[in-house]
Amino acid sequence: MNWHFPVSGGELDWRRAAACAQLPERSIFTRSRSEAEPVLRACNQCPIRRECVTVVDPEHTWFDGVSGGRLWRNGREVPSAGSSRGTARKDRA
Repeated sequence: MNWHFPVSGGELDWRRAAACAQLPERSIFTRSRSEAEPVLRACNQCPIRRECVTVVDPEHTWFDGVSGGRLWRNGREVPSAGSSRGTARKDRA
């Protein structure tokens, strides 16, 4: 299944403020950490991280890709190298 940004209109479209807005969609909607690295780096300075993870709602949509500064696979956070975490933490974003 191919994912795309949710469709919305209007001048206040939140996606325009996203740090990843100009990055290739294949890097955003990837299951590979190496392919996601540029997006994850962009997330570190993104002004809408919280909005992103709220709108995408990875845990409930079984999302694959980067949202809110984290890589998700089937709605579960993919732990970074050296991390022992296996599930998403709701207090981050």
